[in-house]
Amino acid sequence: MSGDNPAIHILPAPLPTAWPEPTVGAVALLAAGSTIAQAAVVTTPSPWRAVQPMLTARPARQLIIASNHRSALDRAAQDLSGPPTLVGIGGGLAMDAAKYIAKVNRQKLIQLPGSAANNACFTRTAWVMDGETRTAERNCPIPDAVLVVPELIAAAPDRLNRAGFAEILCSHTALFDWSLGHEAGHDVQWDEGLRGLARAQLAALDTLAPGVAAGELSAFLEIVTISARFAPGFASHPKARFNAGSEHIFAWALEAASGGTVLHGEAVGLGTVLMALLQDNDPARAAQLARSAGLPLRPEAMGASWAMVEGLAPALAARAAASDWYTVLNALGERLESAFVDAMPRLRALIEDTEARTEPALAAPISAGSGSDANARGPAPFCS
Repeated sequence: MSGDNPAIHILPAPLPTAWPEPTVGAVALLAAGSTIAQAAVVTTPSPWRAVQPMLTARPARQLIIASNHRSALDRAAQDLSGPPTLVGIGGGLAMDAAKYIAKVNRQKLIQLPGSAANNACFTRTAWVMDGETRTAERNCPIPDAVLVVPELIAAAPDRLNRAGFAEILCSHTALFDWSLGHEAGHDVQWDEGLRGLARAQLAALDTLAPGVAAGELSAFLEIVTISARFAPGFASHPKARFNAGSEHIFAWALEAASGGTVLHGEAVGLGTVLMALLQDNDPARAAQLARSAGLPLRPEAMGASWAMVEGLAPALAARAAASDWYTVLNALGERLESAFVDAMPRLRALIEDTEARTEPALAAPISAGSGSDANARGPAPFCS
């Protein structure tokens, strides 16, 4: 669906080279309205419905994106090629589509996240489907602005916003994987400063978790703020795995097995606990933090099943072999499948023990088409 305003043809301006600080609050909302009047918008239904009443102007062009297949994105790039600025509004699908289209058209990029569910607006990678293969489209433009509208975050379901907690918690296992790669002599752009940054954000999760579980908007906005702190490191050290590793490989495998019904962040949370077990890396702490934040840990609570999880060993081995990341999955080598099978009863026992000891807020189910459409990134094999 596109607007009927005439195309605007302006020569492309130089693109930014430094990551912008997010603009938060009423100023962000005003900026969104004034920007959109001269921009093309790519979005998904739920966040567009939520943001429309907040805007003071119509976009020059607007497109509801339904697929991240390359052919669909190339058609969208043609449809939205006139205006000099592209605004992405929504979750992972809209953010990635905006990055891809802005790269193709050399447009200025502005991102307006529809929830705290993922960090797509803070990375230069767009995930694109080539047939059945999920491909990383790297070196997408750094946005001119990231506009964080609290009213829009608040409009997303609490469960969707809570899922973003896992995108910080995942540094628990990612840092371990990053160290493994560094010690094995791989080019992982090791950086003590980024390691310290990630560890500091992990240390803050004990304080953040209760607010996330309780559905407090300030806690959801803090998730976005922490993700923003990682953005310069994502841009300057694209091979550094300080915030994504084996737990994300697990999450993409589980999302694919479920047919895309599992929320990405919830899959990452479970993956963090499981990979911490395989790493012998304080899995009890990972489980306790996830539970304290209200994240579900049982597969059936996130739209999967234990049988689905237990059957992922071959897919994990294949994904690890195909990935340019070095993680515990690679380090285990031929022992991966047996180690995975051996970890399953320990994972069940750990989850049962954690549930008995830690009381979270109850997570309400997310109905189809609600909130930020944040999980619609296509069937998964990757958040960098």
